[in-house]
Formats: sequence, structure tokens, C-alpha cells
Amino acid sequence: MFDLPTLHALYKETAPHTEALAPPPWALAGEGLWGSVFDLGDGTMLKVVRRHGGLGSGEALHHREASALAFLGGLATDYVRVPRLIASGAFTNSYIGSAPPLAGWLRIERIAGKRLTTDGVLTMNARERDLLGERIGAAVADFGVEASARATAAESKLADTVTRSLMLSRAQLSTAELHRAADAISLGWENLRASGPLVFVHGDLNPGNLIDAGPREPLGFVDFAEAGWSLAEAEFRHFEPLGALRDSTFRGVTARRGRGPDMRAYYLAAAADALMTIAIQGNAGHPRDAMRRMGLLRHCLAEAGLD
Repeated sequence: MFDLPTLHALYKETAPHTEALAPPPWALAGEGLWGSVFDLGDGTMLKVVRRHGGLGSGEALHHREASALAFLGGLATDYVRVPRLIASGAFTNSYIGSAPPLAGWLRIERIAGKRLTTDGVLTMNARERDLLGERIGAAVADFGVEASARATAAESKLADTVTRSLMLSRAQLSTAELHRAADAISLGWENLRASGPLVFVHGDLNPGNLIDAGPREPLGFVDFAEAGWSLAEAEFRHFEPLGALRDSTFRGVTARRGRGPDMRAYYLAAAADALMTIAIQGNAGHPRDAMRRMGLLRHCLAEAGLD
């Protein structure tokens, strides 16, 4: 969390580039691997992106999100909503106050509702979880149609997040087994991508990037730093550890879109995500955590026919 002098320094950097920015203090709304999000109290949020976090660079992720929101902002259907981008910019001075090196900032419309959490959805009762999963599936189906049309009109060239993740992950991995896994996933994924069809995906859907205002309201999609053209199954790459929520999400997307996910493509995307988690976290945590990460990777490889 940033101290007050650092918030004032951030205000001095950003205020000239966006209208009517309220001065600090700002309420911290969220903290992630790549940055912090502040509720400005005026119906907008300020997202500050760090230069360093997980795999890749904060500059690239900031550029990707700002580029995607430029044409996706304001997208709305009965099932999904995307916040408007109000302003964005890169920091010319990466060292501001006591903050870690910073890449850029985005001022975004605040979507009403509660940000979901993985623990929260896993501990829901079965009916609530099923209804939520079906809403997520319908939102994914709508987003794929509307976002693809907007990305096409904008002539967006934002590239596939799964391919990017595999490339960045492989460079961090140190064992022959994991290198072989990365190469096998890459080959299988690229073969499927060549056949298409490609759609424009959010790329990082997980409970933490969903805003829920209630069962009769559209779900808000936030955090577009991994958005780009990919196979539709890339949208579910984080869902394998979510148990029954994954299954109800598949039901929702099938009902709304008229067809379900291709399971080989899904498991390749999930395997790529498991590999990325290993590249970022390695042997961190309890030894059982590392075993679970490897177990998930081997499970997804086997389901994709790469065991």
C-alpha cells in the first residue's frame, strides 16, 4: 500500500492528463501482482501498473490493456459489461515516492458490484455456484461476439496470450521435463490456432477479474492486460482448479453460444496456465503446493493427449 506522500506524488504526475481528478487520500480497492487499484470516490478508479511483477514487463501489459480498453470500453450486453477507459498514460519517471518502479496508469469507470474471489466462489452453496457459473458462461459467449466485432473494426493486432505465456514461461523453467512440456503444449496449441477460428478474448478471466452486482445484472469484466486474439477456449485457462464452477460455466457458454468448448483446446490452454504458474511460483510455499502445481500440469497434459 502506498503512503500518503507517494499518493500525492502520483496525483501530481497524473492530474494534468485527466479531468477533475480528486486529490488523495484514495481508497485502496485492490492489490495484484502487477499493481494497485484505487477508488477515487467519484465513480472512477485509478489503476497503477508496476514495471515488474510476474512474467514479462509492466510496460507491455499496460500498453495491451490501454489498447484493448480503447475499443472495448463501454461494451455492454444483458450478461457482460466492460468499464469505459477515461484516460491513460505512461510514467516518464519510473520512481515516484516510495512506490516500486512504475510503468503506467489508467483511469477507468467504476463498475458497481463486488469483486469476486476464488475462495468465495469455492465456498458458495451448490445452487449459487451453479447459477454464477452459468452467468459467467453466458457473459463469455456475449463478450466473444461483441469484442471480436470491435477488435476487427479497430484493426487490433493484439496477439495471443497463451502463446505469449508459453514463450515467457519456458525462459524461466530449468528442467528438461518442463521444457518438453512447454514445447509440446506450444506445438499442439499452434496447430489448433492455425485451424481457428480466432476470437478476441479477455485472456485472464478468473473470479478476481469479475465484478458481480447481483444475479439479474451483467457481470463486469476488468483487467485486460492479457486481452488479444486467441482460440475461444483460452478464456477458460484458469478454470480447471475451480471444480464445479468450471462445469456450470461450460453449461452457460454452451446454452448461450450453441456449442461447448473444444476440450483438447481447453486442456492445452489450462496446461499452459499451469506451466506459467510453475514458472512464476517455482517451489514457493509448502512442498505440497509445488506438488499440486506439478500435479495440475500433468493432469492437463494427460487430458490434452500429451502424457
